[in-house]
Amino acid sequence: MRPRDEPASTDTSGSDVRTDGGAGRVPVRTVYAIAIALVAVSCALSGLSAAHDVSGRLGTPHNLWEPALWEITSGTVIAALLPLVRRAAMLIRASADRLIAVGLVAAAGLGFVYSTLHIVGMGLLRELAYRLGGWTYTFPWSTQFPYEMRKDLLAYCGLVAMFWLADRLTIVTEDNAGKKPDITERPAAPQEIWLRDGRTSVLIDPAEIISVTSAGNYVEYRLTGNRTHLVRATLQAQEDRLARLGIVRVHRTRLVNLKRIVALEWRQSGDFEVRLDTGETVACSRRFRTAVAHIAA
Repeated sequence: MRPRDEPASTDTSGSDVRTDGGAGRVPVRTVYAIAIALVAVSCALSGLSAAHDVSGRLGTPHNLWEPALWEITSGTVIAALLPLVRRAAMLIRASADRLIAVGLVAAAGLGFVYSTLHIVGMGLLRELAYRLGGWTYTFPWSTQFPYEMRKDLLAYCGLVAMFWLADRLTIVTEDNAGKKPDITERPAAPQEIWLRDGRTSVLIDPAEIISVTSAGNYVEYRLTGNRTHLVRATLQAQEDRLARLGIVRVHRTRLVNLKRIVALEWRQSGDFEVRLDTGETVACSRRFRTAVAHIAA
């Protein structure tokens, strides 16, 4: 008997191998989560520093809830404005191949919008929080605008840089992942598979498979039209390969195509028989009765 070898590839469809284009991708939600975590840490540290500074000026310990409230309102507005920050990063990225200055100017303009919205939102939230608590408070709009805007623009630049770097990493990894290896044989359609019979590779439609039977170091594919192919492989490997196509194990030595079954008969022992549309009757083991359980139901 001449040697018959199964191809090394385990691709069940015969199509060329593709690397997942999302490999290495930084999900947008992850970038948002990191940004929010950084904002939370920064606010916590700023709140503690503010409480310490107030206590130093007054000479007595100062309550912590007010600095905490100030930072919570600030952090909440910043988190709500993160989509605007990401938009600025996207503008820079989109202009990189044409005129980077355009993207930078647009991002800078969004920076002033970001800072204005942050200050206004923060001030209104603080006034509302004090009012709900029964206290009187007026946000110092005239003095806070220039003070907060300087801080905002610095934080804004850092957040934009983070979103830009994350987006850049995604682009680089997708470019690398998009490179496909060389292929030596024609890819098959999704519902077709390759069989290596000796020195010949044959493309078949799984619907044509009647059964697959163990034959020592080989397995025999029986197809419609009295065709057979002897492939060097284990039945277990072929079971794993064909299960998604509805070709399942019914005996330790045989797989059958569920779509070819026209009758099912149970025995008292728990074993069963199936009759195929070719007229052949196949004895099956009760160990594999779950493979046809939906037919019995």
